[in-house]
Amino acid sequence: MNTAQPTIPPIVRLIAGAIFGVCVVILFLMTYFKVEQYERGVLTWFGSVSKIAEPGLHFKVPFAHDVKKIRTDIQTMSPDKGANTYTVDNQEVDVIFTVFFRVAPEKVAFVYENVPDYRDRLFLMALDRLKSERGQVNATHVAEQRGKIRDSIATILTKDALELGLAVTDFQLTNIEYTKSFRAAVEAAASAKANVETREQERIQSIKVAEKVKIAAEGEANAARETAKGKADAIVAVATADAKAIQMKGEAEGKSIRAQAEALAANAKLVELRKAEKWDGQLPKQLLSGIVPFMQFNAPTEK
Repeated sequence: MNTAQPTIPPIVRLIAGAIFGVCVVILFLMTYFKVEQYERGVLTWFGSVSKIAEPGLHFKVPFAHDVKKIRTDIQTMSPDKGANTYTVDNQEVDVIFTVFFRVAPEKVAFVYENVPDYRDRLFLMALDRLKSERGQVNATHVAEQRGKIRDSIATILTKDALELGLAVTDFQLTNIEYTKSFRAAVEAAASAKANVETREQERIQSIKVAEKVKIAAEGEANAARETAKGKADAIVAVATADAKAIQMKGEAEGKSIRAQAEALAANAKLVELRKAEKWDGQLPKQLLSGIVPFMQFNAPTEK
């Protein structure tokens, strides 16, 4: 007696074929992986690191191999809000900072095996170095020493991050926030300083104005003195000239008188001669005597 074999419905065979095909495709896709230029692939064999895959296309054994990709380009990290720190004078300050870092390609295996949480570890390290450095600075000097603090933290962090297999490329103090009370105190001090500087400027300006007034007054006084001196000198000069003229006139008249006296002494008849020169030839109309008073003549006697 022939027993008939059960037949599989076509629809079942179709579904089974589709499932098999999908499994084959999935299995094929699991045999390769791609690594980008900015990352490295850690290939593990049942959990043990077997290879560091460089950028490009690679093949692996499905279910036996696993791939963990780690970025090797420059990354950044910053706190979501200001990191709370204290200065050496116990002033509270909130700081927002940014760390620029990368996983060194030659340290990918080390980071994968020892520092899987490298971002968190680096953040805590940066925060600790920040608080340590800020705790050595007075709050009033934070602004002026900001560059020095940043460079100091960057130097320390760069050295310490090497222990994590990380290369710190830069560190920036993005923002510094003081408490309201400290800001108010700083503003009050700045206002007081500005007022003092304003008063000092006004004092200096008033001194300059006073000096200008003094110089102007001295100039006017000097000019007045010079004018008065000039007038006095002119008066003295005029008086001296007048006196000199009078003196010279007197000396001339004296010389003239002396000359006439000398002439008279030398010639007693000179007066009579001058009278004769002045006489117009008229005799007096009335004579009280026979003597003519105008001229006297002594007739020479005959010998």
